[in-house]
Amino acid sequence: MREEKTVHVIGGGLGGLSAAITLATAGMQVILHEQQPTVGGKANTRMIGDFRFDTGPSLLTLPSVFARLFERAGKRIDSYIPIVGLSPITRYWFSDGTHFASDTWDRFIPTLMEKLSVTERQLNDYHAYAKRIWDLTHEVFLEHSLHAFATYASKKTLGSLLRIGSIDALRTMHTANAKSFTDPRMVQLLDRYATYNGSDPYQAPATLNNIAYVEHGLGGHGVRNGIYGIVLGMERLARELGVDIHTGERVDRIGTDRNRTIESLTIGGKTIPARMVVSDVDVLTLHDQLLGDPDAPLVRRYRRLPPSSSALVFYWGIDRECSALGLHNIFFSSDYAREFNRIHRQHQIAEDPTIYINITSKLTSEDAPRGQENWFVLVNAPPDDGRDWTDDLQQTRQRVLLRLSEVLRFDVARHIVAEDSLTPARIAHETGSFRGSLYGISSNTSMAAFLRHPNVSRRYRGLYLCGGSVHPGGGMPLAVLSGVIAGESLLRRFRRWES
Repeated sequence: MREEKTVHVIGGGLGGLSAAITLATAGMQVILHEQQPTVGGKANTRMIGDFRFDTGPSLLTLPSVFARLFERAGKRIDSYIPIVGLSPITRYWFSDGTHFASDTWDRFIPTLMEKLSVTERQLNDYHAYAKRIWDLTHEVFLEHSLHAFATYASKKTLGSLLRIGSIDALRTMHTANAKSFTDPRMVQLLDRYATYNGSDPYQAPATLNNIAYVEHGLGGHGVRNGIYGIVLGMERLARELGVDIHTGERVDRIGTDRNRTIESLTIGGKTIPARMVVSDVDVLTLHDQLLGDPDAPLVRRYRRLPPSSSALVFYWGIDRECSALGLHNIFFSSDYAREFNRIHRQHQIAEDPTIYINITSKLTSEDAPRGQENWFVLVNAPPDDGRDWTDDLQQTRQRVLLRLSEVLRFDVARHIVAEDSLTPARIAHETGSFRGSLYGISSNTSMAAFLRHPNVSRRYRGLYLCGGSVHPGGGMPLAVLSGVIAGESLLRRFRRWES
């Protein structure tokens, strides 16, 4: 009986941990296999000298998604993850010298009216517009499978489909934002939210403008022990529920019978029986390497879709404090259209890139020595295409240092005392993400939400999928939701099989 109720989860990212918790809470025996020394996937941690860095996601939104996962297990999230609301949220610098800090909507409106050419009515109208899209989409498109008949049979889904025009899927984000505001700085600020899933606001549907409501209407959050504290809290809960977590253990192969029913896993040359598998591995990596099935129809289609962006990341230990910077900081490029065109159409690094800096020591002082700071510096990049990234890395480093030194009025390079970097190729190698794409496919088409791989494999019986490359998409809350959807789908099929 124990073997019949055993589920193997491949990959310990947020999706894999979420699926493991969902299944273990329901009484399944769960074994999680993670090839890296620690769980977390892209949301990991790294020490460079005396400085600790989060390696991936940095801003927490929708903490209610995480809270529901813990409530499912009868636990309170604040006993595991020390989440705090942020005020302010992000500090912005524009190329014309304008700078200010964002906040929740009621606190942000006065700042925007003071700094930009916008009116209170314009801002409130936009907020209502973004909220309307969120209200129509989040429950249907994010919290349920788009590939299950039951989703479309519900009254909630039918109601949303009848109002499909209200989700603004036929315009691009930029078109909608430029229609709402004439100040290009306000438009640029709102266009930025396309990067939250690695997309281009000049191509992505305006439906994604609901992200502005998520951040400013529902609020941005931090974690007192770093974003990796989310992983630590989820790992602790999973272990308490009996999940058997194996780190440093790479799954080499998923075995199937002639009917494509999952029957085994091969790990380190040893084959073990496995009837139910949840994969938290990038869809293309899963089929190419673990299943040996690169020509599966859905995979061939997936390979043709535009991938999300990747990144160049610099980890800098800085031997001084900078009061001008906060936890989250954005330095905008002077030509956003050119920047996104370089990344998504020309597949090159922008000559004048937008720069993001996350400094967790602003919230977690232990992440850097006293009087010093840990700067996680990110520039959007195209996915890996096999190139040597050395020149791109060096040239971008110099451009970033020059821009930051000019704006912050000190020579940043002279204060770097610890350093490392990430390229798209290294991201692909370390996380298994195809071409180092951070979010699977991009949302640069109006139908992208429906084109993500389903959470239940149609080709392999007993195989379920989660993580940023499948429905509902990339980003921490969505990865967690993908694990819940995959886990619940498996439980429904298991109960039917059991009865």
